Amino acid sequence: MLTRVRRNVRRFGWGQWLLTGVFVLALVITGLFAVRATQRAIYWRLHQDEPIERWMTVNYVARSYNVPPWVLWQSLGLEEPPPTPRRDRRPLSEVAAGRGIPFEQLKATFLKAITDVRPPNPPPGPPPAPPKSDRPAP
Repeated sequence: MLTRVRRNVRRFGWGQWLLTGVFVLALVITGLFAVRATQRAIYWRLHQDEPIERWMTVNYVARSYNVPPWVLWQSLGLEEPPPTPRRDRRPLSEVAAGRGIPFEQLKATFLKAITDVRPPNPPPGPPPAPPKSDRPAP
């Protein structure tokens, strides 16, 4: 079986080699995208609801708390910057300084906006199972 495959591969023309190369290239690119997507999913899974720090950007906080960025921008009384040509990547300490407010006040404003936009507390779980009796079932 293996010798038959080798014999057929030796007979490949330039078109078949080109098609094989394109297929391998597509596999490599797909693998790279899969690795990147997995890395990002793991990163954001581990960084949910992080305490708000001075170095974070508005978009980072929005992503960490799973809220739209415009909610945070509106809580400051600002419009969301346009996505192009460049997003606003200023750390929160610079945003607070630009607004003339202390960082702790900005942090409290963000936390209030986040709790206002998120759904209410989740419903309680199912009731506990009744205790098992020691008597055998009839």
